[in-house]
Formats: sequence, C-alpha cells, structure tokens
Amino acid sequence: MSESAYRGPLAGTATLTINGETWNIVGDAQWQATGFANETLKGQSATEGFGRMPQQGFFQATLRDRRDRATSNFQGASGLDITLEQANGKIITVVAGWQTGEITVNTQEGTFELHVESDIVTEDTVG
Repeated sequence: MSESAYRGPLAGTATLTINGETWNIVGDAQWQATGFANETLKGQSATEGFGRMPQQGFFQATLRDRRDRATSNFQGASGLDITLEQANGKIITVVAGWQTGEITVNTQEGTFELHVESDIVTEDTVG
C-alpha cells in the first residue's frame, strides 16, 4: 500500500456557517459545484453530438431548528453566503445564493431542510 495514503477522517463531521453564523447540520449535507451540463443531441438518423449549458450549483442540508432564530427568515431569502467545512478538509463555498423550494419544520425532530442555489458554488481541496 502506498505510504502517501491519507489516514485522517474522510467523512462524518462538518461545520456550516450561513452569512457568518454557525448552524448545526443534523442530516446529510449535499452540494454540487457550479459548472456545465452536457446534453446529448440526437437527430432522426444519428447521435449528432452534445450541447453544453451553464449549470447552477447548490447546497442542501437538514439543519437544527434554533430557538434564537426564525427559520421562516430563510424562506425566499437571497444573498446567502455559505461555507461548509467537511471532515476531509474540503471547503465548499456558496456566494450570494438564493433559497429555493419550501421550508417545512419537523417539530418532532426539530429540523428543517434548506436548499440554496447559486451561480457561484466552489470546491476547494486540500494539498
């Protein structure tokens, strides 16, 4: 086995800030970096190639409903700057994002889903 294999954490913990304020992630956090989406172009007689369009990035996670913050303030919000630090050291950054979908609070668990999209979602790797 290679001596350069990373032996630290690969998954598990994550730290989240939204507009500089720390929020607790309860369930999985998911993200997709901004980039391009390819779509196959087909004619009646052949596959002709592909088209490329810009694709917005996104961040979503299940967060803990906090007693000191109104969850409803996220509904329809824009200008959201998000930083996610993953256990493996990667930093995911969302710049000037906007909330999409509906926010529903689960009172039994004290959680809610937050989905934010942006034209700037980046992934910074370590080493």
